[in-house]
This record gives sequence, structure tokens and C-alpha cells, in this order.
Amino acid sequence: MDDVLMLAQRDLEGSSLAIGIRSRLRPAQTTRPETLDRREDIAKLINEAVPTLAKAIRQWVFVQAKARGRKPSGYKEIAALDADRLASTTVACVFRELSNGGSVVKIILAIGRDVQARLEANAEDVGLELGWTASVQAGVGGSLLGVASLALRNLFYQKVITEGHNRKAVVLRLTDEAAAVLASLPQSSDIVRSQLLPMPEMPCPWTSLRTGCYHEACLSKQVPLVRTFSAEHNDLLKAAIEDGSMREVLDAVNAIQQTSWAIDERVLRVVRWTKSQGLTPSSSFPSTALPDLPPKISKEKWETVEPAVRSAAARNRKALRDMRTTIAVENAIFEADVALAEFLAEHRDFYLPHSLDFRGRTYAVPQFNHQRSDHIKALFRFADGVPLGPDGGDWLMIHLANCGDFAVEGSAIKMTKQPFENRIDWCHDNEFDILMAARDPQGSYDFWSQADSPFCFLQACFEYDEWMQSGFSQDFVSYIAGAADGSCSGLQHYSAITRAEDEAYHVNLLPRDTVGDIYNVVADQARPTLQAAALEEGGEKAQRILDIGFGRSDVKRNVMTYFYGSGRFGFRDQHMQDTMRQLADEVAMGKRKDHPYEFEVEHRDEKTGEITKKMDGGFGCANVLATHIYGAVVTVAPKADEAATWIQTVAGILAAESLSLVWTTPTGMPVVHRYPKYISKEVSFLLYDPAAKAPGRDDKVEDGCIMRRTELACCRFGGHRDRLNQATPASRSKSMGLR
Repeated sequence: MDDVLMLAQRDLEGSSLAIGIRSRLRPAQTTRPETLDRREDIAKLINEAVPTLAKAIRQWVFVQAKARGRKPSGYKEIAALDADRLASTTVACVFRELSNGGSVVKIILAIGRDVQARLEANAEDVGLELGWTASVQAGVGGSLLGVASLALRNLFYQKVITEGHNRKAVVLRLTDEAAAVLASLPQSSDIVRSQLLPMPEMPCPWTSLRTGCYHEACLSKQVPLVRTFSAEHNDLLKAAIEDGSMREVLDAVNAIQQTSWAIDERVLRVVRWTKSQGLTPSSSFPSTALPDLPPKISKEKWETVEPAVRSAAARNRKALRDMRTTIAVENAIFEADVALAEFLAEHRDFYLPHSLDFRGRTYAVPQFNHQRSDHIKALFRFADGVPLGPDGGDWLMIHLANCGDFAVEGSAIKMTKQPFENRIDWCHDNEFDILMAARDPQGSYDFWSQADSPFCFLQACFEYDEWMQSGFSQDFVSYIAGAADGSCSGLQHYSAITRAEDEAYHVNLLPRDTVGDIYNVVADQARPTLQAAALEEGGEKAQRILDIGFGRSDVKRNVMTYFYGSGRFGFRDQHMQDTMRQLADEVAMGKRKDHPYEFEVEHRDEKTGEITKKMDGGFGCANVLATHIYGAVVTVAPKADEAATWIQTVAGILAAESLSLVWTTPTGMPVVHRYPKYISKEVSFLLYDPAAKAPGRDDKVEDGCIMRRTELACCRFGGHRDRLNQATPASRSKSMGLR
């Protein structure tokens, strides 16, 4: 390795270990001006989040060291590390994960893994045992997050949400004040900056599960070859690497991460300008303004509101609060991304270390990578270009048309579904607009911002302009990557496995004159069955669906998820979530007069047997849609259905014996599928209902008051009803440790 590059790499990795610490470690002010309002107070807390948390960690360690009895999980490990670094890691993990859903479990494990990496890098100094399990990581991360939850309680809070089939998860959410402040805080990028960065020197090659990527041991320890929590999987992977079975996989990952990249400064300038103007050319581009929260309804008025309106208002407010959190964090991430891009632009090239998920899919390790959203992806270009040659110009134009994906005049088929020749013709027909976009991005914003992928489209316009200026030479050296996408990749895999030619034809695995679209094929298959059902008795729902309009968009999500295990009931839930519930909320909030899919149905009360009539919120139509789309998918792709059923049957047999579904890919990588069912139970830590009223001195102790509930609780635990009944209220409280 070149000595200068090695020094640069060591310097960058060393900087990334302490990234943000110096910028975030601001001296805490001992006095607080009386003029600070709530917003200024939150801004101060965000700016001083790291030193505030570091102080709290030191206090926690001091208290636990003096305390008797068993120490909390992670105490020994936390006490061995510098509190400033622990605070920096914790704050960064929390804020980065807030934009990805804020899962408490993910945050805890991310903190634990980082702390473990630091300990392993300094193991000789601190003398601690290595090779933590996920439980140990969780103990360390959980303790640190617990301290942060108290020290930074005005910034975020924990919330229990329901996911999927009534599965509950604990997430973090920014407070409303913190979201508003973070979105406008200039220093916010320091908080979310990642420690795992692109590399100015080629990454270390993968030769085992822990030998790739970064040159510094502390960073390298944070990046396993395969992202899996299964000990069984890790054992199989180690064996496959040792006996050479995974040689092809290792060679592939090493080849990918040995590709050198550079920053496309043409795009970087436009990205900066777009953000400065407060523009949002795509849904993935971070918005500058936070949506306003609707005013809270008074308690008196809330009690008079219908249940449907309550639910709609609650969902609307929740969606807006989640959006505010996402926008606030994404703006901070944007600033960190752009600052890093500007730093990398000063170097000729850099590298992106890569690793695998448990299925064998390859992903870049740094958060700043070309697999992100459009405005980040377009910042990347190859450091080493190649001449276009005789066919490269055509592929450049096809890529340009794909990124634009504009509607074709006189046709309902968008550009990406047109034959390649039509895409090339589109570039010729729109050459003036393409060149104007490249030469005056600000003046032509109204054109290129309408593209499906605006910044990747603009990057292709830049490249096309330079190619044109070379005289459309075959020797023109191009530096951008041409994008390629699958056509319902789940069905592509199944049709390749089963060698089903008809199904492969629908997803473009076989030559064809037109572009295959499996979603239109399924919609065309389902439409006649809906029409037949509409003519039968009780076919009002099918007829309503046809009258409103049935087509490709109604089936797309169902078809995509079917090949990953979704069934008819899953289809129905998707229609309820994507369409029916949103329409019901619009009706409840007064934005729409009526629900187009809604029918009146009879409802029988299970307790009283009383029958009442109510509107179904589109549930009946969602069920009809799911039934006919499911039948169409199975008809169009019978071999895929057969293969999926076989795999599910095998998995079920194995699950009955508590065994994992294990196989080896053709490239030699073992894959382990194990999805255990967790039995969870909510436990109340309160001895009585917090909402219950405490009795006064002269009040009678009746059912529903605190003293009565406390008495009953003690009777259950101690079985001393007679003794407690004879005691006075004061003595009962004293005996139970309430005084």
C-alpha cells in the first residue's frame, strides 16, 4: 500500500472513531439565562446532548459503583470506557435510527456493537473478555439508552406501536419541540454523522467473517461479513469459508469493494442549490418545512366526537408527528451527507467497503453510499471511466430515458415499459430539453425535476451533453453507471428455479418484442372473474370495484408480496391499509363526502346478541379484491405457486421440530431461515391504578380508590386479608413500604 494513501486512510479512520465528538463536546453552561424560552432550551439541550449525556453516564457509573448487590447489565463494560465516547455513540445511534423508524431494539444493539468494538480494539489495555453475545450487547446498549432516556428526556420519548398482525414494538420519537429545532439547527449534522465512512484506500479483502473493510481494528470489528444474529448461521459460514466453499462469494464481495468511486461535482452543486431554494423535486428529497400539527381538541369536545372521527384524527396526528420526526432527522443527515461529499470531492477517488445480509445480498457498509435515494445515488460516479464503444451511446440514452420515465404522448405506457428503440428515439426528440438541463440546471428545473429520478436523470443529461460535444464519439469516456432493475424479482427467481417459460416470459427472462409487465397480466386475468362475479347474486361489491376502476395499480403490491409469502388475507390487509382506511379517514375528517367502496353491513354484538347496521369501511370490497387477485396470481404463475407451497410445507415441517430451514446457494453460501415466535406479555409495574382517586381523611374506603386497590393487591401477594382488614389505613401503608 502507498505510504501517503495509508496515512490518509489511517487519518480518516482515526477521525471517524472520534467523528463529531470534538464538534459535539461543547462546554456545558453553568448558568441559564432567564430569557430562554422552550425552543431555545431545546436547542441548547441538542447542542449539548453529548456532554450532558456524558455527565449522566459518569454519575450513573459512580452511583452503581457505590451500590450494593448485583450490578446492572453492562456496568463493567461501560465503566471501562470513556464517557464522552459512549455519549457520542449513543446520541448518534439514537438520532440516526429515528429516521428509520426509531426501533428501540435496533438502537440498543447498535450501541452495544459499537461499545464491543471499542473494547475489542483495546482488549489488551482493559483486559476484558471478548466475543459478546447479542444479550451482552443488549445489556450495554440498554443501560446506555436508559441513561439517555432520562438525561435527554426533553428530546425524545418511547412509544409502543402496533406493526403487522397486531405485533407490538417499542420505538423512539422526537418531541414536537425537538423536531422543530433539529430541522433548523445548523449543527444538527454533527449529531447524526456516521462512524463508518468511505475509504480513500482500497478496503482490506474478506478472508473470514471479521477480516474485511477497515484497517483500524476498532472499526473493522464493527463490520461482519454477514449480517446475521444466528449462531447456527455463523458456524455454517465459518465452516464454508474454511473449506473453501465460499471462495466465489468472497471474491465477488472483494471485487465490488475494490471498485473506485468519485464524487460527481456537477450534481453536488445542483443538490446544494436545490436545498437552498427549499425545493423538493422528489419524495425522497428532504423537505425544508415541517408540516403543522392540527390543534388539539379539548377534552369536552373530544368526548362528543364519533369514534370514526376520533380514530381518523388520531391517525392523522400520528402520521404528521412521525413525518416531522423523519424530516427533522433527514435534514440533519442531508447536511452530514453533503459535507462528506464535499470532503470526498477533494480526493481523486475513494472506496466503499461492502458486506452481505443473511440471504447473500450485497450492501455497502457506510451510510453514505450509492444504494441510497436518488439525490445521494447521483453524487456517485466511477473514478475510472471507459469508452462508450459502438453500443455504449445507445445504453446511455436508454439509461437517461429510464431515469426520466416520462409519460409518452398518446400512450398510457410510460417510458420504462417502451421498447429500447422508443427510449432512444425519445432522447433524440427531446435533445434540446436534455441539453438545456445540462447547461442551465437552475433555469430548467421545471423540466428535470419532473423526472422519476430527478438527480440521476440530470446526471445522465450532463453525460449526454459531454458526449454530444465530443461529436458522439465512440471513444468518449463515460463515468456514470447505467441503472438496471428487475421485473418482479420474486417471480423471476421462481420462474428460473422451476424453468417455467411462460412465467419467465412475463418477467422478461426470455427474449420478447415488448416489455413484459406481470402486474398488467394479473390485472387482465382478474378483470373477467370480477365481471362474472358482478353478474351473480350478491355481486354488488365486484360491480362497485369495476365502476370505480380496476387496473395495474390495484394489483401491484399484492403481486410483489405474494412471492415473498403474502397470501389472500395479507392481500386484504394491504388493500385496507393502502386504500380503504385512507378513504375512511378522509370521510371522517370532512375531506370527502362518502367512501366509494363502503357498504352497509349487519353487526352482531357478541355479549348482548343485539344486531345493528353499520358501514364496513370498505372491508367487503377489500376482501373481494384480495380473492380475485389471489386467484389471478395463482393462475398466471402456477409453477411459482407450486414451488412456494413446497417451500412453505418444508419450512412448516422443520418448524414443528424446532429446526431452521437451511440451504446452500450455488455460489457456496449457506443460508439459514429461522423466524421464532416470541410470546410477550405486558406487565403492570404499578400496585394500583394511577387514575384512581386517593381517599381523604374522612372518606370511606370504597372500591375504586387507591387504598382499597392496595389492600386487595397485598392480600393476593401475602394472603393476610384478616390482619390487613383490622389494620388502620396508615399502618397498612407503612406495612407495605408506601411510607
